[in-house]
Amino acid sequence: MKYLKLFKNKLFLGFILILILVFGFYFFNSSNKQSKDIVTYTVKKVDLPITIHESGNLVALKSTKIINQVPGRRTILEVVEEGTEITEEDVKKGKVLVKLDSEDLETQRDQMLITVENSYASYLNAQENLEIVKKENDSMIKEAELKVSFAKMDLEKYLGSKLANEIIEKRNKGENIDYKEIINSEKLGGEALNKKRQLENNIDLAKEEVMRVQNQLDWSKKLAEKGYITKNELEADQLSLKQKGVNLEQAQLSFQLFINYEFPKNVEQLLSNYTEAVAEFERTKAKCKSRLIQAESDLKSKRSSYRLNEKRLAELEKNIENCTIRATAPGFVTYSTTAGGSFRAMLQGVTIQPGATVWQSQELLVLPDFNSMGVDVKVHEASIQKISIGQIANVKISSIPNKVFKGKVIQISNMPDQSLKMLNPDINVYVVKVELIDKDKAMRPGMNADVEILIKELKNVIAVPIVAINFEKGQAYCEVLEKGKNIVKRYVKLGESSETMVEIKEGLKEGDVVILSYKGPTKGTVKKEEMVEKGKIEPKPSEKETKK
Repeated sequence: MKYLKLFKNKLFLGFILILILVFGFYFFNSSNKQSKDIVTYTVKKVDLPITIHESGNLVALKSTKIINQVPGRRTILEVVEEGTEITEEDVKKGKVLVKLDSEDLETQRDQMLITVENSYASYLNAQENLEIVKKENDSMIKEAELKVSFAKMDLEKYLGSKLANEIIEKRNKGENIDYKEIINSEKLGGEALNKKRQLENNIDLAKEEVMRVQNQLDWSKKLAEKGYITKNELEADQLSLKQKGVNLEQAQLSFQLFINYEFPKNVEQLLSNYTEAVAEFERTKAKCKSRLIQAESDLKSKRSSYRLNEKRLAELEKNIENCTIRATAPGFVTYSTTAGGSFRAMLQGVTIQPGATVWQSQELLVLPDFNSMGVDVKVHEASIQKISIGQIANVKISSIPNKVFKGKVIQISNMPDQSLKMLNPDINVYVVKVELIDKDKAMRPGMNADVEILIKELKNVIAVPIVAINFEKGQAYCEVLEKGKNIVKRYVKLGESSETMVEIKEGLKEGDVVILSYKGPTKGTVKKEEMVEKGKIEPKPSEKETKK
């Protein structure tokens, strides 16, 4: 029994051992099979470049634009063939690039030449008329001044200078003039004083004559009484006395007439003449000023008209000259419609060719300078804030394979690109100019280019491929393979990311093995879309459009 019991125990232990071996073999094969069905990545510290990858087209950063400067609509008569190389020698010789129709402008110029000549003649006539008016004004003013002077001299001649000035001052002040006071004034002079004294002398003489004749008559009466003279002689003396008396009365009357009437009348007349002369002088000055202003205004008008016509003629000459557009800089001729030029021209289907109609300020040709090549890159608004002037870029040109060209950002537009915004108002992209530091003779404007702009580079950081990131309830995690067989979920804190890699700030360490994908199609696209949704990486415009 003891041996039987021992045998049974050994048999049980052997059975257990066989089961362990079977399960161990199965688990080993299962682990190996599982490990063969997944793609992993061993976590390590790397230098992570943060870049923005966009496509664009080559452009000449320096180019000469040929723009139509002629007003109105013009027909192209001649145009240089596209692709023609313009050399420095062509520039010196003034090679014609475009010739526009100028027949109507030449007709207008011929008519304007006649108008300019007529306006110039009118201008010269106005100049001469102004000089004549000035001379006539001088003569008229001098004549009026003389009249004032003569009128004053007449008044002074009659009354004397002192009294004349006093009367003029009183009249100017509006005061009344007392002629009796004036005639008796000690300041009285001139003809009035002379006339007054003459009349007074006449009275005195007449009185003396009366006295003399009266004495003679008295003596004749005594003689007649004694019979020494006849009666007729006596009567003659009496008559003589009577005549002398009449003469005295006449002298006295003449004096009173002079004092009461003639003197005031003469003073008023002379004063009125002076006042009228002064008024006429003022009127003459006003008339002369008016005539001068009118002549000057006419001259200004004629001069302005002449200069305006002359300016119009010069503009016509300039426009006719601008109808022949000559080379001003070397380069390769590119029609603006094929160089991404006028949007209006593209919409209206305008082709630069003989017979085509163009308008003022329209861009006709572009002469790019191939020594200053760059790339126009359109960057989505979500990424534009990351770009700054001076950032380095790597450029691949599809027409020049197996080469990477260095470049740098030199310009960032402040406004969204309108051409794309017109097609889709919901998309805002900004044009970034990248100057190519490396050059190649095969470069031509319009070539397609892929541009990778280096935003910054994170040194010695933990990073994993974007496809290793999963999200659960808004939180990022990685699937970590522990000890080669156990898969565990580990939550991580994400940092910045590139197109393929993302920085892990917390949750992973060097040496950890993260699962990238299982057997079958990889989940890279899904992972990347999840990263976009969580705001960890920025989408390209094309991705954003696809998602919408």
